[in-house]
Amino acid sequence: MFNNPFTSFTFVSVWLKHFNNSKPSKVFYFINYVEFVKHKFLPFYINVGKNLTKGVYYSIDDKARDFKNKVFLIYDVPSYFNIKKVTNLNTSSLRLKTVSQYQGLLIDISKFENFEGYISKQFSTQNKRYIRWSHINRLENCFNISYNFFHGEISNNQYELIFNHFYRLLDITFSGKRTNYHHLNPKLWNFYKELVLPMIRERKASFFIIYDNEIPIAINLNFHSDNTLFKAITVYDVNYYRFSLGKLSVIKIIEWCFENNYRISDFTKGDFDYKHKWSNVIYDFNYHIFYDLDSVVSRITASCISLYFKFKSYLRAKKINVFYRKVIFKIERSSNSMNSVWRDYKTEKLIDFRATEQFKAIEFKQQQYSYLLSPIYSFLFANPEPIKAIKVFEDTKKDKTYIIVGSKIAQKTIFN
Repeated sequence: MFNNPFTSFTFVSVWLKHFNNSKPSKVFYFINYVEFVKHKFLPFYINVGKNLTKGVYYSIDDKARDFKNKVFLIYDVPSYFNIKKVTNLNTSSLRLKTVSQYQGLLIDISKFENFEGYISKQFSTQNKRYIRWSHINRLENCFNISYNFFHGEISNNQYELIFNHFYRLLDITFSGKRTNYHHLNPKLWNFYKELVLPMIRERKASFFIIYDNEIPIAINLNFHSDNTLFKAITVYDVNYYRFSLGKLSVIKIIEWCFENNYRISDFTKGDFDYKHKWSNVIYDFNYHIFYDLDSVVSRITASCISLYFKFKSYLRAKKINVFYRKVIFKIERSSNSMNSVWRDYKTEKLIDFRATEQFKAIEFKQQQYSYLLSPIYSFLFANPEPIKAIKVFEDTKKDKTYIIVGSKIAQKTIFN
């Protein structure tokens, strides 16, 4: 793993600033590429980055002995990194416990000549209708769509705009799911905001953006090594959900990987159905616990850490983490904090509509009508035409009732 972004100088320094009060990390000779901090209360060391990385690579120096009487926890070591195991067991008391925590999925494109070859192989059987190119065509026909991959160059103004929309879209998405999203925690969000800008300019991170009239409607944050793209955080505007922005984002990123001679596009943690559809490799995210066999305290500490994470894995398998995040959401947010985009509505097709005095034309793109965008965009998906051809009227005699009018058909929308 060459030029791992999660052990780079920038990542390490920003992480230490936000999560270690800018205190320096510790380097040990027995292990290369990874830096550590001492646990605040317990007698062991944790890798810099902790669980905010998407994959840590290291190598072992069998001759070094500065692990004596110590324990080291390394989060998120993907099994496909193929890290060389400790070989000098006869002369060294260094031992390793491996605890599997998550399943990871990735796309290995190294065996394919081009994007078309990968698509043909991956979706040649029961999933061949998973990608509906007509959805993408409808998106581009209905809206003024453009794409940008920020990897190396980005202005401060562009970055600020993207990050503001990034937060807004994530907040709306997880408000609708009524679940807590840990990355929106102010401490974590501030960390990412300071981290990503310099890493983009160092070509160790990227933003892939889908725009509608220069407004981001899908944002993908990625990290980069020499030949691997790690997908970190992805979000899209839920108003466009019928147009398959998630699939379009994956398509564009894979195309970029082919064009830039990348070997792997890694979805990293998270067992979701769409990842299985796209991926051709399944691997394990492991936690590695190094300890000194000759030290009783080290052996006990390592065993306790191992049992702790095995118990967490058991709870995760029972979906306790999902329940926990929903409870946290209810505690942190009041029931009336649901974003307006998630309002329930019903629709009715109109054969013949005439805009009488009962109906008032409205500018539906104004912020006060943001809750109308979901039914309007769904109407466009079913009846494709440029959005500039759409008109919307408010029924002045019936509360919460609107008429969406296209060039050929109209629809009544009633909100609950």
